[in-house]
Amino acid sequence: MSLLHTVIKSLSKRLILQGAGVQQNYLHIAAKPHHAESVTFATPTRSIWGYVAVAFNQVDADRLAKVGPNRLCAEWVVKNGGGVRFTESPTKLWKDYNQLPSENTAFRIKVVDATNSSVMKIGLEHLKGCDHIDTVIFHNCKHLENEGLNGLSHITKSLTRLQVSGCYNISDSGLAIISELSNLKQLIIFDMIYVKDMEEVARSLKSSLPECDIQATKFAVQLKKNK
Repeated sequence: MSLLHTVIKSLSKRLILQGAGVQQNYLHIAAKPHHAESVTFATPTRSIWGYVAVAFNQVDADRLAKVGPNRLCAEWVVKNGGGVRFTESPTKLWKDYNQLPSENTAFRIKVVDATNSSVMKIGLEHLKGCDHIDTVIFHNCKHLENEGLNGLSHITKSLTRLQVSGCYNISDSGLAIISELSNLKQLIIFDMIYVKDMEEVARSLKSSLPECDIQATKFAVQLKKNK
């Protein structure tokens, strides 16, 4: 199934629901950073790109039944601008939807790199059933709202490395879920401008995850250049 066909199929379903008089609300994230609690709701009259963003993050049950969780999760990450690595080829980062292995090729996702992607909270349901993901990177994920990390609970057993950075819709409470990721060995957090007390967040997480190497700073670290 082509990427364009997937979009058309998802949009068609929503247009049918609207025609039947079903009212649906979708999250609208402002272009500029804002506090996570200020997220507003948009009506179906919003731009078609709002529908596309939501369509790219919703789990397609029919597609899941056909290709399985690992394939569907890889498609979700790549469609939203991220990349994935597989246990079968850990050095290769797959970022092109059309270059993903054929549907009859089995693979297991090892790394989810969502850098600069448009992944949303609802999209993390794609992680369910992907039992070999050991590394997740959420960097500059502007659409990942507060409580958006809750879906990581699907991969608690396998997840050992996590980075959350530049995700401006996540505050102190949004990072609390990380304390439940009991097998984490490395945690990197930085450039989180709406986290009010990063030191307290780090202390709390360290108390819950004593074996985890935690590197946390509120702002991005800038390297000094030699003059």
